[in-house]
Amino acid sequence: MADLTSYLAWRIVQGVGAQPGELILLLDHAGRDDLLREVAFTIELAGATPLVELAPPEHVARLLASGQREHFAQYDRHRRTWLQHADRSIVLTSGYLDLDGAPPDAVALWSAAQDRLTQIEEARRMPSLIVAVPTSVQAQRLGMSLGALEHLLHEAAAPTLLELQDGIVRAQSRLENAQEIVIRTGGRCELRLVRGNRPILNDDGYIDDLDRERGAVVSTLPAGSIYFTVLEDQTEGSLYLPTAGDVRDVIFHFECGRAMHIEASTGAAELNAFFDAHTGEPRRIGHIKVGLNPRLRRPIGWPLVDEHVRGAVVVAFGENRAIGGQNASSLNEDFIAPDAEIEADGQRIVL
Repeated sequence: MADLTSYLAWRIVQGVGAQPGELILLLDHAGRDDLLREVAFTIELAGATPLVELAPPEHVARLLASGQREHFAQYDRHRRTWLQHADRSIVLTSGYLDLDGAPPDAVALWSAAQDRLTQIEEARRMPSLIVAVPTSVQAQRLGMSLGALEHLLHEAAAPTLLELQDGIVRAQSRLENAQEIVIRTGGRCELRLVRGNRPILNDDGYIDDLDRERGAVVSTLPAGSIYFTVLEDQTEGSLYLPTAGDVRDVIFHFECGRAMHIEASTGAAELNAFFDAHTGEPRRIGHIKVGLNPRLRRPIGWPLVDEHVRGAVVVAFGENRAIGGQNASSLNEDFIAPDAEIEADGQRIVL
């Protein structure tokens, strides 16, 4: 296991592109001390300096339950300085933060501070690598053993850059000249989108200079996908999702680019309220992503992993200006459409 942890740490530091003399913000949102320490050590080996923030789920939950409100109101005070001076960031995440028992006023203040930090990060266009880290809590939520989750994530991170790029290049070649994209879901729903001249970006788990020039400054591990924005006001038709959060059997009906009507077997009102709580244009398609990781063959219920499953189709709503779109919104939410079919200018795409 030590060798696997060392390899993963090396892969993470290579992926974010740490350079000698840089300051790397290392955000621990998972609580795996073995990996955290190994990544910090590997950053030092690269000649860079790690700046560690400890914020695993149990730490945040305890803090919000017992901390002072004045602290949460200025939670971002020094963290803003960190972001303004850091060259890159690595986020180690376990994928789940349960704040149901925390005081609502504390959560509101802390969330507002997080939003302010996100605005700084997005404005700076700082390279950021988000890493899915196996933990016992997340494994239990997914109905897996920790060993099984560790094995799956190590396998998903194992493909070489050449392996990932092979699938990415082939998928890009099939879509790069296409104007109309059709996504068929649920057997009877058909969503028509127009790509225009929007670029096709990719996530191979490595952030290089070309990625930064094109606006692809956020990457993930596991990796392996392509994604693109669409012309915001030209989406028409319907999209079926078996789940959207806790809502089941959802159908979005689009007109002139907006999801004008949402129906569901349960929870339609809650889903509408979720969209209505956001500013800008949250009901427009932000981007489409297609999973291409050759080692991921089935979803496990963790979106950060499932969006890279080979053949998975992700439909994102909301903000997309950082990746070549023109839609402004406080929402940036991904939904996975399993078993979706994609057609480009009348030709079905087989991945």
